Amino acid sequence: MTDIQGLINSLAPEVLARLQERGPDQHLDPDTLDAFDRAAGGPGEGRGYYVVRGSLTPLERREYHLRDDVAAAIFAPSSLEGVNGVDA
Repeated sequence: MTDIQGLINSLAPEVLARLQERGPDQHLDPDTLDAFDRAAGGPGEGRGYYVVRGSLTPLERREYHLRDDVAAAIFAPSSLEGVNGVDA
């Protein structure tokens, strides 16, 4: 089971700022995927918070995006209240 608010609270402020800049339908780069994995507990643990859109193969061309409910929570102003370094 995912803990979206817990994940948001565990993301570094600069990661949240980058997500906010790029918008809810962004393609997640490898650094952002790593940040989600770290915030969720370790390598591969963030997979429940992002999804592949489009083709699954070839692996190196997969496009990862925020899951819809995760994007909604990240972009809801109230979700960022109390997160260190982020002004909602």
